[in-house]
Amino acid sequence: MIFNLRRYFQALIRHIYWLPLVLVPLAVFLLISGVRPDRFTVTRVLQVNPENPVAVTTSPVDTVTLRSLAAMPEGFFADRLALTGWRRTAETDPDLSGYDFHDTRTLRSVLGSLSLRLDGQGHCEISYLGSDPKLGTKLVNYYTDRLLSRLRAGFYRQAAAPGGQGQLKLPEHLQLSQTMLKKNEHRAWWRADRLPLALVTFLLPLVVFMVFVGFREFLDPSFKSGRQAARYLDLPILGFMPPLDPIVRNLERSKERR
Repeated sequence: MIFNLRRYFQALIRHIYWLPLVLVPLAVFLLISGVRPDRFTVTRVLQVNPENPVAVTTSPVDTVTLRSLAAMPEGFFADRLALTGWRRTAETDPDLSGYDFHDTRTLRSVLGSLSLRLDGQGHCEISYLGSDPKLGTKLVNYYTDRLLSRLRAGFYRQAAAPGGQGQLKLPEHLQLSQTMLKKNEHRAWWRADRLPLALVTFLLPLVVFMVFVGFREFLDPSFKSGRQAARYLDLPILGFMPPLDPIVRNLERSKERR
């Protein structure tokens, strides 16, 4: 057993020049990962006054400002009526058939990819950041349309309230077609979530290399030691001839010193 292990490790050392080939799949994986976009940003932008009223879904008359809604976007995206409508939309959309939005983990992951923010120039942005641009586009369109609907309802509620305007004129831009859609691709040579696949890409060729060297070595019929030759010929070992190369080198060195 010890002899076979030594034989195998010697074979690995002899074929060590093949070892860089093990890194080729990993290098290809990292190259493709760095060139191919794996993250996408989808954003809808509308220009609106942050003090505009937004209808509250839990009350038939109450409103909040858009600024207040943007300060707590989780309540907007995770609104019960919004989630119910989104599930119905997704169930009839063939592009979303691979998602189970009744699963809590899937739903949390999707909602975590959305954001709602206001900038200082009167722009409201609903954005998606994730790996599926089709899903991102549909989510952003759905929630933008829902926000516009709640803004329109907020105007009506404010006008109907005591002291409100008797006649309400809705801004023309409160339509989905009047908002601006932006899409961006993101690339990176390395992300933490690629570690498991990178390990597989490295370890699998390494195992194949070691197995190949082992098969190549143990299928080689040549003698690897004097004992193997003695057992095969059924003859006793009288002695061993030492390797002559070290002796020749020592003789040459001694001549050079003279």
